[in-house]
Amino acid sequence: MPLNIVTANSSEGPTPDPPAVSDAPAGSVLARLRERAASARRDQTLDVPIAADPWGGQLLVRYRMPPMQEADRLMATGARLVASDTGPTPSMTQAAVELMATCVITVLGANPDGPPLDLEVKLTGRLLDILGLPLPAGVDQPQDATVAEVILTLFDGNWLAVNVHAAKVMDWLQGGGTGEPGEASAAT
Repeated sequence: MPLNIVTANSSEGPTPDPPAVSDAPAGSVLARLRERAASARRDQTLDVPIAADPWGGQLLVRYRMPPMQEADRLMATGARLVASDTGPTPSMTQAAVELMATCVITVLGANPDGPPLDLEVKLTGRLLDILGLPLPAGVDQPQDATVAEVILTLFDGNWLAVNVHAAKVMDWLQGGGTGEPGEASAAT
């Protein structure tokens, strides 16, 4: 299943980012440029299928561009992966889970007769409940499942597949949220 890029004008569009604090005076050129850039980021989404069994690409996760503060946090995590002298080094898988949890908007079911069906749930234990999946060992209630546990369950315990999935999202983010993953925007 190909990747599906959707704008906020669709019925399943992303939730808006919280308002950003700006040091630019209201109505100034800088304030208008920042709002235009933020609006463009909000309008772009990416649907990535979960290829792992049993989903076979029929379950998709919709992602969005993160707001600047969240992007900075994700970049700091990536920097810690490269430079291990800045404290505890996260694993690639921890970074993948953080990326997915930060950028997810919703989870979708593929629909051969039309647009994907929005399950109106993020990567939470509620998703496991909706899909009829067992809760992770030691978890009694869906709301007690961590994002990492939910992702591990969705990917049938295959952390390598999780990292490949997150790499598709990261490629798209690095391309500015336009085009296929890895493609930079032609607009300047």
